[in-house]
Amino acid sequence: MTKPVTAVTVTYHSARTIGRTLAAARRCHDAQLLDAVVVDNNSADATREILAREADWADLVLSDRNIGFARGCNLGFSRVASPYTIFINPDAVVEPDAIRTMLQFMEQHPKAGIVGPATLCGGDDEIPEPQHAGRYPTPWTVVRNALPFLSAQPISWAVVPGAAPSRAGWVCGAVLMIRTELMKRLGGFDPRFFLYWEETDLCKRVENAGFETWALGTALARHVVGASSSPHNPRVGMSIAKHYFQSRYYYMVKHHGRLAATAAELGEFALLGMRSLADWARGRGLGRLRPRRQAALLSLPDES
Repeated sequence: MTKPVTAVTVTYHSARTIGRTLAAARRCHDAQLLDAVVVDNNSADATREILAREADWADLVLSDRNIGFARGCNLGFSRVASPYTIFINPDAVVEPDAIRTMLQFMEQHPKAGIVGPATLCGGDDEIPEPQHAGRYPTPWTVVRNALPFLSAQPISWAVVPGAAPSRAGWVCGAVLMIRTELMKRLGGFDPRFFLYWEETDLCKRVENAGFETWALGTALARHVVGASSSPHNPRVGMSIAKHYFQSRYYYMVKHHGRLAATAAELGEFALLGMRSLADWARGRGLGRLRPRRQAALLSLPDES
């Protein structure tokens, strides 16, 4: 019998965390709440061995290459038959009570297209902090965040466990539930987002289709941030910067036009450069500009 939710998880070098994610998903499965599809993006660590051993109850899809997060999610989503789909990162944990809370909210609010729980993030030796939801970013917010004094003005807020449900532009993609028919209508995630910004784009398209995105503090999940790609590795850090800024530029071009997106990128780079030079003159180094210099300006992701 088809369960009300199907969980789609995309793994890539996820051996350190996928066991806990699978264990929680199995508890939801045993509670008759969800089925699961796991797509592995050709991991070279022990991820596939763990999946073979601990995910025999799930539908496993083994890709022969790293096709990226959005394409991986779409590949898994193609096997979904349930009324609702929940995308769960391979370093996130969602228990049955949270699934029930999200399901109940969706059933009671027919205009809710996407819901996201309060997600506490951090490793085992860290004090967990709530992840954010927020308003849609724009070319102006890209520039504003590079300006001194104005950059502290938030466009996002922490989704605190226990808080009442609230409307949002976007919610964190680590755990995100969507109506399956709506996801089909939208054609899934935009596959040009290899990594980052795909959930913001999806939430924007959900709103454009006449539905709403909600943050549910009444549902709780946990997330170990960046478990599949430690930024302490310089090569990984450069790859993260490339995908982040490339995806951000694509999002801005897609939703605000090339002229505004390009002006924002160049303006941010110039402002960060000036602030970095001021820091350098004070003996603080050029750290403010370093992440932006790791990615090419005005670079769009491949269409294929």
